[in-house]
Amino acid sequence: MNPFRRSTLALVLMAASLLTVSTACKREDPQIRELTQKAAEADKASQQVNQVATEEQKKLAQAGVNDIKPNAETLQLTDEQKKALEERIKNEKNSSYQALLQEVLDKDKEIKDLNTKIAKLKADLPKPDVAKPNDSHYGMSLRFLKKKGVSEAEAKKLVSRVAILEKLAPGFEVYHFYANGTYGTWVSQGKAKISPNDLMRQEREKVEGERDEAVAQNEKLQEEVLDLESQKKKITEEITGLQTERANLIEERTKLQADNAGQLAKLNSLHYVVGKRDALKTDGVIEIPVFAKDRAGKNWRDEVFTQSLDLRSGKTITIKAADLGLKQIGKVNVVPGSYLKDEHYKLTISEDKQTATVELITVSRFRNDKVVFAVTE
Repeated sequence: MNPFRRSTLALVLMAASLLTVSTACKREDPQIRELTQKAAEADKASQQVNQVATEEQKKLAQAGVNDIKPNAETLQLTDEQKKALEERIKNEKNSSYQALLQEVLDKDKEIKDLNTKIAKLKADLPKPDVAKPNDSHYGMSLRFLKKKGVSEAEAKKLVSRVAILEKLAPGFEVYHFYANGTYGTWVSQGKAKISPNDLMRQEREKVEGERDEAVAQNEKLQEEVLDLESQKKKITEEITGLQTERANLIEERTKLQADNAGQLAKLNSLHYVVGKRDALKTDGVIEIPVFAKDRAGKNWRDEVFTQSLDLRSGKTITIKAADLGLKQIGKVNVVPGSYLKDEHYKLTISEDKQTATVELITVSRFRNDKVVFAVTE
């Protein structure tokens, strides 16, 4: 695969929210929802601490105070440092300098309040895993679930239902939440020097930089071709070589654009299969539990989902009984069962029961997903 296409696809997948929750139940578990919200608040407050601490350091530098270094762990001033600054403010006659030092103390109070908020939030959260060099989000999630007594097969199934970050920086804090058969995870900056969002942005900028460099190189070559054409009587052989190179570049660019368009269409489409419920069960595409909703079977594979709907231009699927060799349509089961009728989609069966229409309500939820429509008479 072309490196531009591979990087572009990876970044699209990474663009998923840092908060990811499996959909094993009808609704997100309230306990997991509460914990992930607290993890998000703690992460935001931690980044605010870093920002305010940077501003505090700038104020200290502007004031020419180079002998005061805040605590490296909390980024707060010690009591002695605060007393020293308060004494300087008290004895300083320059009002501008006083105001500058007071801003330092105000920033320190803001840091203290944020640290208190972080400590309170983290007291209610499980201890996060700290990413080490070469750690992967996928591997850390599997290890957590196995420690919880979840079998390897079930752990892989739960992890497969959440969006996993492709890359972690050492120091990232990875939170894991597991309750009532539902798994969720949150990645925060922790002690890393870069936030997850900044890391993704750097990867995106790297790809964009390579693309811009390639475009600039192509434009340069085109300019050279135009210049050489004006001198073709003298340097015909050189022009011929450059024209051939230009044609190759244009062909490669066209191919890249076509491939990117195909990838974009795939990422913006719902991939689905329509079939008889019993046949789908026999083929292993779905499983039909006794006391639960239909779910993915052992043969739930990409090649099964031969039909697709481009969600950029449509949101309706029509199912015909005649196409399935059925006399009528009695019921349509939507798999996976995490998709809820009248919340994520609307299902309408015609009065003569010859057709069923599925209208997608929450269109973004179906993007680049696989769905089975299991029909029974």
